[in-house]
Amino acid sequence: MALDSDTKNADSFLQVEFYNNETMKRPFVRIMIPGDQLNIIDQPVREDHKERFIRQWLHFQMQSEGGVLPGTDLVQWHKDEPAAINEYQVAELQILKFRTVEQVATASDSQLQRVGPSGVGLQKNARAYLQNKNMSDSAKDLADTKKQLAELQQQMSAIIGNQSRGPGRPRKEA
Repeated sequence: MALDSDTKNADSFLQVEFYNNETMKRPFVRIMIPGDQLNIIDQPVREDHKERFIRQWLHFQMQSEGGVLPGTDLVQWHKDEPAAINEYQVAELQILKFRTVEQVATASDSQLQRVGPSGVGLQKNARAYLQNKNMSDSAKDLADTKKQLAELQQQMSAIIGNQSRGPGRPRKEA
């Protein structure tokens, strides 16, 4: 993550590599400045490494077997909308290392050329699928929020109804 004052984006000049350390059984990060063999950082991965070097982290996750990428899996897209993408297209995209619908939706022109003539159509279908999915998720969230609001209103009316006296300090009794 670049700082506001970092106008040169110094992180883009670093050589960053995430890898699995077999002896420690956990992922490590190696950060180097090209040409400087004396200044190498090699340590276990922390959350700030994942945020700072997000492209390299996502690449590492894609290469590792158990890596989980954020997004909607291509197989789930095929299950939800079999007319938009068939199982052969899913297999072809997986061969080309596409694993999520979001990757297809945001693919560059050169990436789509490797998919073939159907690449642009798949990208449009992916964008439409994500838009519909986001709208349905928003509608669910809105319905849940309305339900919670109704429950809170019932609770508040029950609390207000149980109060026997009005607001303020009680009167002095002589």
